[in-house]
Amino acid sequence: MDHQIERYDDHTVIIRQGLHTNFEAPFLYLLLGSERALLLDTGTGHVPLRPLVESLLDGRELVVAHTHAHGDHVGGDGEFAAVVGHSAAEVAASFGIADWPHGIGQLDLGDRILDVIPIPGHQGADIAVYDRSTRLLLTGDSLYPGRLYVKDWDAFRASVSRLAAFVADGNPVEWVLGAHIELTTRPGEDYEMGATEHPDEHELRLAPAVLTELASVLGPEPARIVRDHFIVQPL
Repeated sequence: MDHQIERYDDHTVIIRQGLHTNFEAPFLYLLLGSERALLLDTGTGHVPLRPLVESLLDGRELVVAHTHAHGDHVGGDGEFAAVVGHSAAEVAASFGIADWPHGIGQLDLGDRILDVIPIPGHQGADIAVYDRSTRLLLTGDSLYPGRLYVKDWDAFRASVSRLAAFVADGNPVEWVLGAHIELTTRPGEDYEMGATEHPDEHELRLAPAVLTELASVLGPEPARIVRDHFIVQPL
């Protein structure tokens, strides 16, 4: 199959692009409200995505946005009529974020409110999405079981600190879900870049304590950091 589908619940669909289609194998998220749905990321564009998404919408209006603007997350944009832009300014305008990156935007899907939190550092227009109904925190390439590539160290460090503070300030998280898996089940062991097979793959879900851990290990100077559930890799 070109995509693997997991229903987290009746209104939350986790879509993974198959490793055989592209080694990045990104995870995409379809969040369904009573009126609208959010598709977060469109994958690499190597395989059709829209027919699958439309089969799950049940007539809802679709909003297409991204965790960030790298090619393996925006590659399928051309299949969709209306897509949130790729720049920080366009993302801020779309979600009502008045003070990027310090403000927080919202998207109401109908009986389902999402908080949109700017977290630049990996790419520049990065966001995390917090779903109040499921208490899922979607973090794109900023936190997942794999190599966290950091383009702007100071911005990344500040973003992770703000995100951890958002959770601590009364927004409880059940699971942190990122956009890739690049680690095995053995602590801190990653697959080779470009690997199209992932034996003994780490679980996608990360406990919220992993976010707290990431915030605590990021020092003032760029450094490669290997931990059980992530590897920080400065660029």
